[in-house]
Amino acid sequence: MNTLYTAFLALALSVATASAGLWKSDDFDCQIDLPDGQSNNSPTNWTTLGSTDTGTLVGAGKLDKSAYIFLGYEDLSKRRNFHLNEKTAQELQKRFFGEGQGFWHGLERISLHGLPGYRLTGDAVYSGMHYGLVVDMYEANYRIYEIAGMKGGEAHPLRDPEIKGCMASFKLLSR
Repeated sequence: MNTLYTAFLALALSVATASAGLWKSDDFDCQIDLPDGQSNNSPTNWTTLGSTDTGTLVGAGKLDKSAYIFLGYEDLSKRRNFHLNEKTAQELQKRFFGEGQGFWHGLERISLHGLPGYRLTGDAVYSGMHYGLVVDMYEANYRIYEIAGMKGGEAHPLRDPEIKGCMASFKLLSR
């Protein structure tokens, strides 16, 4: 099973009842504002999702499974010559758009708070639903940080203000 789907499955199986919010890690030198739920009774409420899978830090999902966000990473500490560039971004896309899991549509250069990166776009099938998928990647601190947003029935997940806001909130912590 693909790492992304294993991570999403682990996230979905470990749904917490707390609403989402600021997630910050000194161990991974980053933070992200996850979408915040307003009421546990609403199926469109966001909730924090956790995972023990290597490479997955934190996530959030709507209770009705219509949207997901997750923050993960690739550890480069043992791959000193591996750096994020157009070629490696294309290699890393296989984690998200592997055979039988979806289709990769594009790659573009992006920047967030002055940090250069790459954005992958495409679509995926997860738990029988079709999702638009966007993945932003940034290299820092011997890691490639991966922020992914999925929106059911939407080809462009960044049209969702909650997904867009969450992905734009990613920050590296200063040392």
